[in-house]
Amino acid sequence: MSDLAVSLVRGPLIGTCLGSFLYGTTCLQALFYFQAYANDRLGLKLTVALLLTLETIHVALSMWLMDYYLVNNYGNERVLQSATWFVMVTYSVGFIIDSFVYLYFTWRIWMFTRKLWIVFFMTSVALARIAGGVAASTLSVLSSTWVSYLERDRSLILAASSFFLIGDTFSASVMAWHLSKSRDNTLKLQPTNMLVTRCIAFVVATGGITVVVDILMLVW
Repeated sequence: MSDLAVSLVRGPLIGTCLGSFLYGTTCLQALFYFQAYANDRLGLKLTVALLLTLETIHVALSMWLMDYYLVNNYGNERVLQSATWFVMVTYSVGFIIDSFVYLYFTWRIWMFTRKLWIVFFMTSVALARIAGGVAASTLSVLSSTWVSYLERDRSLILAASSFFLIGDTFSASVMAWHLSKSRDNTLKLQPTNMLVTRCIAFVVATGGITVVVDILMLVW
């Protein structure tokens, strides 16, 4: 097996392993949610159930792809160097999950700010992310090899990745700033102030990790 084929498969294999690990964490979080917040609105429960279902489908498709490339077609460099329609479906499911989560953050920020321009901007970014992602994954299937796809559609890939970076940076920054304002308004309420401070730390940490991943994807 050539070094080129190895380099093409190693990344997806590592991504599938990490995705499976995070899927286990997602299952635990969903179980905790349904046990601890049994009285939540039906809409929120259905949203969590839908996201968990999509995550399950995404992980199953990722494992199927690894089986297709590394087991069924072991040593077949021609297959390793080209995409299948299941690649597009797998990526598309991931983009749908990303859009659901990002629109949820948009709704939460709307509850904080009540500013329509922020909602409009974040919704536009969410639509651009899913459109660019689906377009890029579709073109990968229509290309003869991964190398020709990367050479021909590099501009589209960079543009789609940029939308992910811009959106995640903006949402994390807006949430952290408005939570900070809320903390300043509750300085005399020590328990509330401590809770808001923890929320800020959580937003900055999770948003920072997402932005770092986006930057690595863009550079890579």
